[in-house]
Amino acid sequence: MKLNDMLAYKVAMLSNDLSQSLASIYRPFGLSMPEWRVVATLGNNDAMLSKNIAVATRLDKVQISRALQQLENKQLVTRMASERDKRAVNVALSEKGKNIFNEITPLVSQWQAEKIKNITADEYNTFLKVMNSLSDE
Repeated sequence: MKLNDMLAYKVAMLSNDLSQSLASIYRPFGLSMPEWRVVATLGNNDAMLSKNIAVATRLDKVQISRALQQLENKQLVTRMASERDKRAVNVALSEKGKNIFNEITPLVSQWQAEKIKNITADEYNTFLKVMNSLSDE
């Protein structure tokens, strides 16, 4: 089997290409890829435990820790001890973080629309179905 025929290789290359392209949207806001993943995840949730953010973003503990520290320094997130487990930390977007998320989201929607403009709705739905069936979740 040739490398270009390997599913994992093709998906990894596509992921890299899309990530690099998407970075042009969030980078002007001073966000790195891990920071954007955290902001995007929190933008769709009220508050989350940091360990759950790691699972949702597919980032490791070190990347999450660094991203959260940087986002806290930028005043984009707030951290508070969990009421259930004082060792755990709940993280939420600050007002500033919510504002940035709300600014970036329409730009990401435009970016996505441009990326899939030559794909029919049926093709896109099939693509999503195939990706979901290949996912570990």
